[in-house]
Amino acid sequence: MYMNLERDKEGRYYYRLPRSLLSEDLKHPYADYHPRPTYGSISIDMTDADAYKRKLEEDNKIRITFTSMIIKAAAEALEDFPILCGVWEGKDRIRCPDPRKIDIVGPVQIEEKGGFFLIEEANRKTLIGISEELRTQVDKVRLEKKVGYPWPRERGELKPLFEITNPGMMGVESAFTVPRPIATSLLIICVIEEKPIVRDGQIVVRKMMNAILSIDHYAMLAKIPLGFLNKFKRNLENPSLTFNVV
Repeated sequence: MYMNLERDKEGRYYYRLPRSLLSEDLKHPYADYHPRPTYGSISIDMTDADAYKRKLEEDNKIRITFTSMIIKAAAEALEDFPILCGVWEGKDRIRCPDPRKIDIVGPVQIEEKGGFFLIEEANRKTLIGISEELRTQVDKVRLEKKVGYPWPRERGELKPLFEITNPGMMGVESAFTVPRPIATSLLIICVIEEKPIVRDGQIVVRKMMNAILSIDHYAMLAKIPLGFLNKFKRNLENPSLTFNVV
């Protein structure tokens, strides 16, 4: 997906949909838009990630959240699939981020309402750096009660970014929703819980998490979201290779 990106005169990255994805009746996404959502789900073994997190906390005397790990793992995977961070610009063009600079946005619960956090260039930051920045942002949003979800802008334009929502924090095992009308995808993170699984012919108890990627199927074929999900899974299941901490 990285190799298919083009750049305009202003240096912005974009992806132009191939003719195979277009049809005469395809409407402009901003006008009378009806998403065509498609979902992909993958089960991720978080046992080693949990052990890695606990050791990192003990060694550095800090608190690391699973959300920080999910942000970092997703950002690393998105370098190869930046269209998943895209925003629509017309019928056949999706503006994407610089694949070296992946921004991640997500919700912050404020009583019965919600705000949001924004981790910029998450793929270039360490896990500890993301964790500290996330904690600072969440504390500030809750203290100031910054309710609402204004889409971030850059140079007056809607910023290409990747959205993560985490109903798993409330014990939800599975959830489905659609991306925002301007966006191409949304990652849904479900609860981490102990489950019996088969490994090497033996039944063992592991900490499992379900991740669901909701995409606008007008924007891409299945190989892109499925490729992302598999890389996201590998990143979380191999924490010592994914989470540089210095």
